[in-house]
Amino acid sequence: MFRFLTSLVLATIGVASVNTGFAANRGTAILASAALPGTGQLLMGAKGRGEAMLWVDGAAWLTWAGFSWYGSSREQDALLVASRESGADITLHDRDYYTALERYDNADEYNEDVRREARIRYPNDPEAQHEYYLEYGYFGKEAWTWSSDSARYDYWRTRKTARTATQRAGFAVAGLVLNRLVSVLDCALFTRGSGNQARLEAGPGNYLSSVEIRYRF
Repeated sequence: MFRFLTSLVLATIGVASVNTGFAANRGTAILASAALPGTGQLLMGAKGRGEAMLWVDGAAWLTWAGFSWYGSSREQDALLVASRESGADITLHDRDYYTALERYDNADEYNEDVRREARIRYPNDPEAQHEYYLEYGYFGKEAWTWSSDSARYDYWRTRKTARTATQRAGFAVAGLVLNRLVSVLDCALFTRGSGNQARLEAGPGNYLSSVEIRYRF
């Protein structure tokens, strides 16, 4: 089944089969590996490494999709808890608002901290203090009051789970990038196609007592 899929991948980039003995141009293989790790190796006949890199890339994509979906799902669960248990306005697109919901039992406590911050920032300017308070405080429909400490804890715990899942999805993205880098370097430096010479060569240079390192593309 996997060999059928790899053959299908190669067919989409202009190669009918991995078993034809076709020796791909190294530049084409490098570009293919940058787009989809492993395809460059398959084009050059290194089927084992190519299939392994395709498997790794597929696993990384599945990991990213799974954690992204789970993180988004848990974030939505947290918003429902906040709406139901505190009366928060979950239509707001304000990261600080949802962080404040984690830390304060109600909007009055949060607003008091905002007022305190305003006095520190503008110690001799009551008008500026008031403007700061109105700008950063939450009032009216944005206000909230948690029904219990356990409800606020459930909200915090659910959001923490969402953040962890999102972070792991980020690690999967890093894995996708790394897999492409490894595949490109492998095609450029280490994979031998039929009729190709070694990737790196060292020898005497054009000047006395000099050594040159040459790259054959």
